[in-house]
Amino acid sequence: MDILKRSQMKMSITLVIAVVCILIVFTIALILTSSLLRDISTNSRMTADRYLPELVRSQQGALKVEKIHTYLDAAYRVQDAAEERRLRLLLQVLVHSFMLDDDDYLVTEANNIMFDIRELLYIRHTQRQLHNEIINILESSNTDINYAKGFFSAISVMSIQEQFIESPMALLEAQLPNIDFSEVLYRIRFIIDLNEQLDRLVDDANQRIAGLSNYLTTDVALRTHQISNEVGNDAEKVRDYFSMLIGILVIFSVMILYAFQRLILRPVQELVEGLRSIEKQGDKTVRLRPMYFRELDVIRHAIEEYSGLMHRLQLANTELERLSQIDGLTGLANRRSLDKALDLEVRRSQRYQHPLALMMIDIDHFKNINDQFGHQVGDEGLKLLANILMQFSQRPGELAARYGGEEFVLVLPEASLSDAIEIAERLLEECRKAVFPSNPNLHFTISIGISCYRNTISNTNELLINHADQALYQAKMAGRDCFRIYD
Repeated sequence: MDILKRSQMKMSITLVIAVVCILIVFTIALILTSSLLRDISTNSRMTADRYLPELVRSQQGALKVEKIHTYLDAAYRVQDAAEERRLRLLLQVLVHSFMLDDDDYLVTEANNIMFDIRELLYIRHTQRQLHNEIINILESSNTDINYAKGFFSAISVMSIQEQFIESPMALLEAQLPNIDFSEVLYRIRFIIDLNEQLDRLVDDANQRIAGLSNYLTTDVALRTHQISNEVGNDAEKVRDYFSMLIGILVIFSVMILYAFQRLILRPVQELVEGLRSIEKQGDKTVRLRPMYFRELDVIRHAIEEYSGLMHRLQLANTELERLSQIDGLTGLANRRSLDKALDLEVRRSQRYQHPLALMMIDIDHFKNINDQFGHQVGDEGLKLLANILMQFSQRPGELAARYGGEEFVLVLPEASLSDAIEIAERLLEECRKAVFPSNPNLHFTISIGISCYRNTISNTNELLINHADQALYQAKMAGRDCFRIYD
């Protein structure tokens, strides 16, 4: 310990000497170059006064061009009239700001871009009117064309393309009177032609914006090059004065940096890496080599203790997370875990139109088993059913969960109705063959209610569970030991 303290004192003295030497070198350099630095400062201020305002103006112009491009793209895609008016005002403000410049090119291009913007908004307005007329014609028709009405009410004018509306148009041609169909067809072709015209208009506006951006960027580059030349000339004046001093400074710097790197920086880097490795330590705690200096070694001990604490906390959190999602008696997923998994699968079915089946399972006459044989035997029955359900939930996404009491839920992603019926029959058969460990002569049966995901009927978690529960009730009323499907 005494040797360590003496080393620390020597290190402190060395650091003080090094700092004093550096200060002396810098003082000499400042004295020798003070007059030159004053001249450089004056030249730099003159350069800034001459070039920076123009550079700032060009940079601001480039930013405004970028905003114009963003607002133009938003105006091209917007469907709401109020939002379109807001974007038009923003675009007008930005474009008119270029007209205040003295640059003829900027003014001309700003006028051209403004003309393109007005044409774009006018075309969008015309398309919306045509779209509304199509919807009004469909609404006034007495024929049953709900699919076409819904399709044209939901689709945006930008999405009306020949390849997208071929099927609805064939349906309309078959069901609408000829005069109504002709009116709809005329407006749809008009909208398609306007979309093509709009695409050409937007391409033209984007080309003008790109040209304007290149013009401003070139101007910024030119100003920057001029400033760089001015600064470079001043820097060359300093070079000769500092050439000799740099050699001395390099020697001192190398010595100090070497000592700093060996004695302080490398140990500190090891401590930082050790601290960072705590996040990905896995099953092992962080261990670092002993540090030469006592202060760094105290930090090392603190990092190792913190690593151990984080390791224990991680194990505790993992265990708590596992316990919070598992039913304590059966080992199946609990209600909380079921809600999360079912919500995920319903959203997947909504997005990808995948089939999804859900089974609500209940042990028949479970209360009689509890009353006649005791709750321990009843618990055995719950565990037996849980083990059987685990065999039917082996694929990714499938989940067996205890819903409450003697009720269980089986979630079957990508299972069609026929798949669910086959699984239900196998499940009924497996339960009939199940034997209680404590009473081999005792058997149990189950009733099953099945609901499947359907877009407009069973399309939420609550509806799937509620419909499966109703089907389960029907199975109970039908005599138990069977399954029923929600219709």
